[in-house]
Amino acid sequence: MNRTESNKIRYLFDIRTPMRDGTELSADIYLPEAEGSYPALIMRTPYDNTAERHLAMARFMAEHGYAFVFQDVRGRGDSDGKFIPFVNEGKDGFDTIEWVAAQPWCNGKIGTLGGSYLGTVQWLAAKERPPHLVTMVSSAPAGRWLQELPYMNGKILLDMLMWLDSVAGRTNQSVLQNPAMAGVLDWKSLLLHSPTITADEIIGRTNTVWREWISHRTFDDYWRKLSLLGCFKGLNYPVLHITGWYDGDQPGALFYYNHMLDESPASDKQFLLSGPWLHTGVWFPEQKLGGMVFGEAAMHNIKEIHLRWFDHWLKGEQNGLLEDARAKLFIMGSNTWQETSVFPPSESKPYTLYLKSNGNAKTNKGDGSLSEDIPGEQPADEYTYNPEDPTPSAKNYGFSDDEFYFDRSYAEERPDVLVYTSQPVDQEIVLAGVPWVTLYASSDTVDTDFAVVLTDVSPDGRSYFLADGILRASYRESLTEPTLIQPGKVYEYNIELSATANCFLSGHSIRLEVMSCYFPKYERNPNTGDSPGEEKSYQSARVTVLHNSTCPSQLKLPIQRSSRQIKQPPEIASRG
Repeated sequence: MNRTESNKIRYLFDIRTPMRDGTELSADIYLPEAEGSYPALIMRTPYDNTAERHLAMARFMAEHGYAFVFQDVRGRGDSDGKFIPFVNEGKDGFDTIEWVAAQPWCNGKIGTLGGSYLGTVQWLAAKERPPHLVTMVSSAPAGRWLQELPYMNGKILLDMLMWLDSVAGRTNQSVLQNPAMAGVLDWKSLLLHSPTITADEIIGRTNTVWREWISHRTFDDYWRKLSLLGCFKGLNYPVLHITGWYDGDQPGALFYYNHMLDESPASDKQFLLSGPWLHTGVWFPEQKLGGMVFGEAAMHNIKEIHLRWFDHWLKGEQNGLLEDARAKLFIMGSNTWQETSVFPPSESKPYTLYLKSNGNAKTNKGDGSLSEDIPGEQPADEYTYNPEDPTPSAKNYGFSDDEFYFDRSYAEERPDVLVYTSQPVDQEIVLAGVPWVTLYASSDTVDTDFAVVLTDVSPDGRSYFLADGILRASYRESLTEPTLIQPGKVYEYNIELSATANCFLSGHSIRLEVMSCYFPKYERNPNTGDSPGEEKSYQSARVTVLHNSTCPSQLKLPIQRSSRQIKQPPEIASRG
């Protein structure tokens, strides 16, 4: 046993924890200064369990009366075995929880915490129902497989290759994330490599997991084994769910939240906190993002939030937690917090805006509009998607948080992007929930993609990103049995966007972008019918989007306090 006098805590390094198959995992343990038994907190990581930002949490919790166990997952860091993402985390998590509960410094009450992969491992362990697990704080966890990662509705997320490469060895591999490698690694060649399944060759290191994930391109048994679908009725745990409006794992976080609300015996003990944060900002929040300033209200004290949660559930403190609103949502635009009993808030009511144009909705200079009135007979919009000149999801080929841009004007100037904009609102409208888009569209190819982006247009013309969604046409009906489309035939495509909460201020407009590529967030569709990741060649697609009385393409918004607050023009007017 070692002791650090400055922090008044004790610590144990490289403590070996036996798994049921004999593999030993390594953990560093931080304990309060005084001898005794304490509730324990477990955080399991594939990254670095000596990272200063996480150790600050470990020290803080130990100073406040908790045993903090920070473990390397199987095959990473000092732990034995082979790392296969997600596959062993359920049983290993169960065994770790029960081993910790039996230690003399633990009183048998266990909580878990962590974000991203560290959030997912909590759910995989909970699925095994360890007897001593009491509660969780789950931040930005993945888990809505194939509708989050490594695919989104048939579309491969290219940054999954970067992530898999970073955890390919026992220690973090930083080649793809290190800015100093910009002159060594050709990002553009990596992202444009074809076929996508062999993009790892550009890095110079074959990644078997990347290739396996791409080979499992439908919701098959591989993903069903990792999914918690059908398990939530047995999960009787209070959970604090934390995510962000720009968190890439938001679909997973809300997947767990929604199913616990609907199915868990502890449905009344589910709390949600969601702010204007990226994936890393969920754990380490910032006031600024992509040129936007959200102010001090966007900050939250992550350590104090965790402490209050665990003090109530593991120590029985009556600290007012149960009197809190079950959902706390940051409303962008007004930069305020809304407290409600559930997300989406019961105040959010369906609100439909229909796509309209005179057949020239290309670019933000076209005549595309959004209206409450169902369209009559009007010409369709057309554009050509060329995979050799992919429509951008970002201004450059990077993936880092620093390269997140709010203003989408750079994309809206392209002729392969349709733009539909409402008239300015005459009073504030609050959007809180999950938007949906229904497109009636055809392509002259056997497959293509449909991507949509929702923005808030300010009076100065800037188009601020709010939410996005994408669907591979062949996955329109099923994630298990994709089917190609018939060239020239009109199909109905229903596209779910990411959840958001935004106040459209007076004078602002609602805008929807429609396109057939969203690169490099997702890989390019070759339009040939080749399976995702195994494209052999590319061809351009001529896409038609219809909006008339029989094919009313539309945007569905969950809106609060909306009573015809959008000024409707007497007719579709040019925005030239």
